[in-house]
Amino acid sequence: MKKIVSKIKNKISSIIFKPKTLEQIFEQHYKTFLKTGKTPPEGYNTLLGLYCESNGKFNEKINKEIKIKNPPNKIIAPLEGIIGNFNSKEYETINETLNKNGYVFFDKKLTQETLTELTAFALKTPTKTAPLYDQAIIYNPAHPVSEIYRFDMQDLINNESIQNLIMDPALINVARNYLGCEPIFDFPAMWWSTAFLKEASSEAAQLYHFDLDRIKWLKIFIYVNDVTPLNGPHCYIRGSHLPDAKPQDIINRGYARIPDADLLKHYKKEDFMEVCAPAGTVFAGDTKCFHKGTPLKKGDRLVLEFEYTSSMFGANYPKLKIKNSSKVFKQFCLTNKSYASNFEFDV
Repeated sequence: MKKIVSKIKNKISSIIFKPKTLEQIFEQHYKTFLKTGKTPPEGYNTLLGLYCESNGKFNEKINKEIKIKNPPNKIIAPLEGIIGNFNSKEYETINETLNKNGYVFFDKKLTQETLTELTAFALKTPTKTAPLYDQAIIYNPAHPVSEIYRFDMQDLINNESIQNLIMDPALINVARNYLGCEPIFDFPAMWWSTAFLKEASSEAAQLYHFDLDRIKWLKIFIYVNDVTPLNGPHCYIRGSHLPDAKPQDIINRGYARIPDADLLKHYKKEDFMEVCAPAGTVFAGDTKCFHKGTPLKKGDRLVLEFEYTSSMFGANYPKLKIKNSSKVFKQFCLTNKSYASNFEFDV
């Protein structure tokens, strides 16, 4: 009898103290996020671990659940925006390209007026520079002191030209189709890259890596000046965003910078893409693709970036505080509450 009781106790003990799986830990943190709107620090680390462990399949599984709970609005195309005036079939083609390659490029360029406004803003607004990002400095093209100058997202969100782009219906619809749900505007980013260093800088994202701030997202990139092989074109590996598309031995390194030589062993040379293009070029990308900027040989590069997401679970960035806005932008946010849910307006 004692042996039987002992066996039962051991069995109960093994059930009670059975280590939780990463998925079970994620579920706990995700429930906390749904209640509080904040991701516990370990929640983000768990998401990263599950992405690497499953080679991307876990993120797709969770995003399917998000799509069911937050289905996309039905949009009547054509929708005219900065990238063009597309009908429903053309949006389907854009989405097919994004899903297959991880990136898609648009023929229509940003207007010269908007490019001029963005450049003027970028030459008079303080930035933070590597490596400490502790001092505000205005970029002087004649005397660069860092390989990268990053703008504060709060300054960006209060710029009228950027607000106008955030409202662009065509960009929103590209994100809507790719995410499979109503998108949330996550953040804007803009930065100068310079030829201050003559070698690849990890700080300036000039070594291959993948992003993983959220469960699923889409980024829009806009070249504000001409980008040639000399001033740091964006590079990516076509198709490497897909589940099971990353070599397991490399993804086992986690959130790491990867030398080109390591990736050349696994991917075809023709899938290594370099994006040289004139000012005003707009392209969308899923930066789960391995990607990087290249070290500049001369000149500089100014890039504006938007991120759209299906869920704010992940990195806890500050809310975007709107202190200056047009009546049009404020009304847009009131009308599109889910899309603008990461904004806070000063009353």
